[in-house]
Amino acid sequence: MIKLNQGTCFKRTILFGILMISIFVFASTARITAAQLIALANGGDFLSSDNEAAETIAADSIAVAVDAEKLGFDSSKLDKIELEMESQIQAGKIVGCSALILKDNKVAYSRVFGQRDQKQNVPVEFDTIWRIYSMSKPITSVAVMQLAENGRIKLDEPASTYLPEFKELRVFKSGRGDAADATVECKNQMTVRDLLRHTSGLTYGFFGNSKVDQAYRRSTVLITDERIENTITKLSKIPLLHQPGTKWHYSVSTDVLGRIVEVASGMTFREYLQKHIFDPLEMKDTFFTVPKAKQNRFAEMYRFDGGKLVPVGIATSFRFLAEDNAFYSGGGGLCSTTRDYVRFAQMLLEEGELDGKRLLKKSSIKEMTKNQLPKGAGKPGFKFGLGFRIDNQGHYFWGGAAGTRFWIDPKNKMITVFMIQINPYQGGHGERFKELAYEALRK
Repeated sequence: MIKLNQGTCFKRTILFGILMISIFVFASTARITAAQLIALANGGDFLSSDNEAAETIAADSIAVAVDAEKLGFDSSKLDKIELEMESQIQAGKIVGCSALILKDNKVAYSRVFGQRDQKQNVPVEFDTIWRIYSMSKPITSVAVMQLAENGRIKLDEPASTYLPEFKELRVFKSGRGDAADATVECKNQMTVRDLLRHTSGLTYGFFGNSKVDQAYRRSTVLITDERIENTITKLSKIPLLHQPGTKWHYSVSTDVLGRIVEVASGMTFREYLQKHIFDPLEMKDTFFTVPKAKQNRFAEMYRFDGGKLVPVGIATSFRFLAEDNAFYSGGGGLCSTTRDYVRFAQMLLEEGELDGKRLLKKSSIKEMTKNQLPKGAGKPGFKFGLGFRIDNQGHYFWGGAAGTRFWIDPKNKMITVFMIQINPYQGGHGERFKELAYEALRK
């Protein structure tokens, strides 16, 4: 179990600096009920037909639903997922992970592998809590779209409508932020839509070495910020890398959206998510800070050192464990369980509604899951909606810095969720899991 030692906020923020550098260098038809997913979270798997009670499958068995064949899968091919993950564990490429496939609102496959804490010899379980990092972004995007539906946010209004600090933003002339680059006025104001689709002109500070990136690092954007307001103040003083609306560039945009949610709702971002997303979806294990009573379920983070996976330690955990944490990062600050994230994803797949509770209108989901990039803003074939990347098959998806991944496939009514904790991430394990899932799906 990871333990948080007492220390000052300064020490913790320095540790988070280490973390951020490592990160950025690199849910119609019958639904899953809360009771079913609680059963999953308690260490079992379940299968329920339309009129049958759930059948629990032991956690140490191959967790394939009895009617996986009826759902369109070749069960023998699903077995290849276990072989793949176990072989990666034996090779030292994975310590522990969780994999789940939802098809036609039923669990076709759910399985946990390996250990959540190797040193303590504690296995991964279905209620293991994972740092999901950038898988926080779709959740933040849903919050923004909720407020847009009730008129508190307008997607095509300037961000400065909600954040006056952004009224005087300027842009490096060349779009590169080179040493001799002059700044110019914004041709178009950065909008909320720009923030949702990452065409804001903001950056992260860790992907490149332009003068803008360097300024982010000097200002310790995100790293030492105790509240998201601190981040906004810093960003207001740094020129944009690109003219808003002209280029897709991955950035702190979703963190800015978290602050806009606070301004528009009159609530802290944590309070808003809890009341309007987590409580309605019964996401009982999704937090910015893990309660003490649940910290024994928190997975250890690993990194490669000389080709071997070793624990990273407190640097990846202090904000998730610190009782006084008030930095609610919409871009990467949440942790969650496989069960909770499947609930969230199923709401999206079901066009904004789950278990009779509607979080978003169908029209909002449609808007979020279509390409929003202006012509020329991304590389050929690259598509991005309002909070998700979209592939050529119409799947929308995203992932987190430690290898967590999810994909939503509206055509096949299928969701895949993969959880793991390796940072910096390498190995493509989530992508391999998805590949094997689709190989098992009969055409």
